[in-house]
Amino acid sequence: MSNSPLKKPKTGFEPATKQSEVAQTCSSVCESPCQLSDHKLVAIGGGTGLPLVLSAARSLGMAPTAVVSMADDGGSTGRLRRELGMLPPGDVRNCLTALASPEKAEFAHLVDYRFTEGEGISGHSLGNLMLAAATDDLDSFEQAVKLFEDMLDVQGRVLPSSFEPLVLHGFDLDGEEIYGQASLTCSTTAIATVEISPKNPAANQEAVDALRQADTIVIAPGSLFSSIVPNLLIPDIAAAIRDSSARVIYCCNVANMKGETANFTALDYITTLAHYGLEKRVNAVLLPYSMHDDEVVARLEADGIQVVVTALASAHNPQHHDEHKLASALPALTQTPCDHLGQEG
Repeated sequence: MSNSPLKKPKTGFEPATKQSEVAQTCSSVCESPCQLSDHKLVAIGGGTGLPLVLSAARSLGMAPTAVVSMADDGGSTGRLRRELGMLPPGDVRNCLTALASPEKAEFAHLVDYRFTEGEGISGHSLGNLMLAAATDDLDSFEQAVKLFEDMLDVQGRVLPSSFEPLVLHGFDLDGEEIYGQASLTCSTTAIATVEISPKNPAANQEAVDALRQADTIVIAPGSLFSSIVPNLLIPDIAAAIRDSSARVIYCCNVANMKGETANFTALDYITTLAHYGLEKRVNAVLLPYSMHDDEVVARLEADGIQVVVTALASAHNPQHHDEHKLASALPALTQTPCDHLGQEG
């Protein structure tokens, strides 16, 4: 990783930084639908980064589709996988509540409620338990997710990348094998490679179709090896991204994980995505100031990748993205202008 001083380059794009400024999005100022409302944006990933991208897209009047990793095995999700043999509900739940209609905000808040005490229930999210109940009642995780889409009046779609129970394992740079998504996330040594069991799992066909038909595909921020790459290890998901005519945007993390991606640059992230099936497929990188490096930007641009460097970190938690700053950046990256964005209300 380069040791060059951190600089804020001229990018030709300055996002709004105050919530009052970023609130002036299409959905709040347009009297009639603009181009963004018809834009087919698909975001792929898992963890906490994917819901932020979805919320940002929703604030612009889009109805985005989420393609969600099915490798999570930590926390409440991991307990339900082990005890009930169900598919992981946690990341799906986060996406469902992120896309819930404003009229369902109170219900969405309840779905996200997490118990802090009680034998056997402490640590569980109510929404995870509800998805477990719906899965058992309907005998289908797929139908349970669709039920929640209806109950929350979801503005878009939430699509698991696969309906097979996936187990992630990998090797760190010291050659030690690590089993499980949660263990990989907690690794204190950088990850070298990851694999998934079963190998070559079947993809959710609806997710494949959404990726192929997308105008823009956003690879969401988040844990690279444990939230993003698991989707790409599903052959038909990676192939759908490669074959799609969509513009592919990688939203780079605002900070590296101490173990998993220690000392990574934006180029390392792109190189890793290429290794797992997306070689020469990323068209643009949204790069936070915290990850900016002149040499890395020059190399990415030499490969024909557009790089937009801007403020993305949350003021409240600099390890995470700010959804309002993401919303300001998305129109320029999707190359779908909204003349109203940023105007006074």
